[in-house]
Amino acid sequence: MSAPRGPLRIAVSGPDGAGRSRLARRLLPLLRERGFTVVTAHGHDCLLCRRLPVPPRVRDTGEPGGDGWARRATDPERRGSPLRRAHAFLDAAEPAVRLAVAGLVARRRARGGPAVVLTDGGPLDGLARRDPPTGSGAARLLLAAAADYDLTLLVESGPDPLRGRGPDTPDAPRSAARARYRCWSRRLPGIARLDGTRPPSLVAAAALERVLVAGRERDESVVRARQEAAARTPERAAARARAESPAGPRGTRRGPDGGRRHVVVSVYEDVENPGHRGGGALVAGKVARRLADDFRVTVVTAGLRGGAVERDGIRYVRLPVRRAGPRAGRLLFLALLPLVSRRIRHDLWLESFTPPLSASFLPLTTAAPVVGIDHGRGAGPPGRFRLVPFAVMERLGLRCYRHIVVMNAADGRVVRRLSPRADVQVFADGVEQRAVDETRLGSGQFILYLGRIDTWGKGLDLLLDAYDRSRPPLDLLLAGTGAPAEERRLAALVAARTRGPEPRIHWVGYADEDRRRQLLRDSAFLVMPSRHEAFGRVALEAMAHGKPVLHFDLPALRWMRDGGDVAVAPFDVAALGERMTELSGDAALRRRLGRRSALAAQHYTWDETTGRYLALAHRLLDAPSYPRRPTKRGASWRTTL
Repeated sequence: MSAPRGPLRIAVSGPDGAGRSRLARRLLPLLRERGFTVVTAHGHDCLLCRRLPVPPRVRDTGEPGGDGWARRATDPERRGSPLRRAHAFLDAAEPAVRLAVAGLVARRRARGGPAVVLTDGGPLDGLARRDPPTGSGAARLLLAAAADYDLTLLVESGPDPLRGRGPDTPDAPRSAARARYRCWSRRLPGIARLDGTRPPSLVAAAALERVLVAGRERDESVVRARQEAAARTPERAAARARAESPAGPRGTRRGPDGGRRHVVVSVYEDVENPGHRGGGALVAGKVARRLADDFRVTVVTAGLRGGAVERDGIRYVRLPVRRAGPRAGRLLFLALLPLVSRRIRHDLWLESFTPPLSASFLPLTTAAPVVGIDHGRGAGPPGRFRLVPFAVMERLGLRCYRHIVVMNAADGRVVRRLSPRADVQVFADGVEQRAVDETRLGSGQFILYLGRIDTWGKGLDLLLDAYDRSRPPLDLLLAGTGAPAEERRLAALVAARTRGPEPRIHWVGYADEDRRRQLLRDSAFLVMPSRHEAFGRVALEAMAHGKPVLHFDLPALRWMRDGGDVAVAPFDVAALGERMTELSGDAALRRRLGRRSALAAQHYTWDETTGRYLALAHRLLDAPSYPRRPTKRGASWRTTL
């Protein structure tokens, strides 16, 4: 199944007095009786024309007074005054914005069913009313807006007045209006002419028939385009033949066209870029490879250059936003996701939330199910580090999601409070399982901090203060990178606490995968002084190596309880220093805690984690129809916590 198409866009146009508004009102119940979700909007006139008691009429120098019309189409040099041109642009641009908003509302209400955006008036009315020069900017804007409509119903009000009547007769302005409508309608696609002199019921019946025909023609054109694209591309044709083969791979799920269903995974971090490979990217990569066994998978991520590549049966689409910087790049990535969702046909979308917004508005732009993956933003940093607009947008964005995955139970409670009608599930991270050498349990040469360099968020200032006060027997080793400003701040803190000819605090910088494994293997224990955490994946890695984890007792880290961890009161520097000294000097204690850590880590496997995502995808896609959001206030989806 491909992504649901957008709503059918219908404009009802015609000169004043032709029954345009009456026809729009009659079409509304007729379309709803046939199962369409109908959203109405104004398709002509700007805000000034609608709100002011007397619409503004800006004349050019030399234009006839009264209600006369200065026709400029035959004289391209006469573009009109700046005020007149600005009014024309406003008259063309504002309806386009209203049409886009109405389309989003229709998709949201239809939930995959047929939908129609019906506008009383359209670009044809703006062209006929203003009659701009053909090459002017206003004309181009109105013509482009007309191309977005699937059908324009032109209600014609009857024949021209009898020859011989003067220009001052009441029918002269109407005759000129009809002439302009006929002239511009020849240049627009999708025009259906209706006789406005017939009874209103017959006009409405004819208009309804034209709308139904336009819908069928669009469906047929989509099917033909899909078949032609498959025939032109040998790879797609071969893949479709394999999917339709009775001897296809076991577990393959097929859509209505016989092909495998398409799942899209979006994550800002590039899974192939070690310098930008965070926890979200690692989870997305593992999940994509697991889903590729049963579905077609596309991964949308950020990069320095745009493009698409296919590797190991997975298609990777990179959006060129990283050149804008880390913060602006993330905002651009969030802004482009709705556009990408319209271009990539999909049956399910897994969206890894991207800071600074813990949620976007992606479900509003697609009728396919969207699963939001929250990597700890629900229990993120305190409010003074989060701008108020972002917090408001997060609250509104989370309410758009019907399915949300979090990393721990604490985040699940926060997200469920922000979005009470969502199905919130807890999928913990996984870790590569290792055989722990019993002879190395309790050994180690240094205390290790491993993670992103973020002085305040990761609590590095608290760690250095605690180490400087307690002076444990083991050296402290810091590994990781961060923003240049954070690295300069950490360097200053380390230099201020380094005394004597042999420094005991060492910052080794970036550590790749091999270096990370070596540091974890040779360390005595891991320390996590974070002020806030999402899940603590590095703690799980240390537990898999049989190392104790010393941390503050944060709600997001309580999944480690009784798993070889040592928790102290949040942000108690003195207690943190005392426990560092105790663990540094007691190898037997480290051995007992390390054995418990190794046993606890065996319950967090990637097979279990990715299997939960696979089961969720099958539950959403194998259902006969997508369940609708509860409409009763207080109704809640089943939540697994």
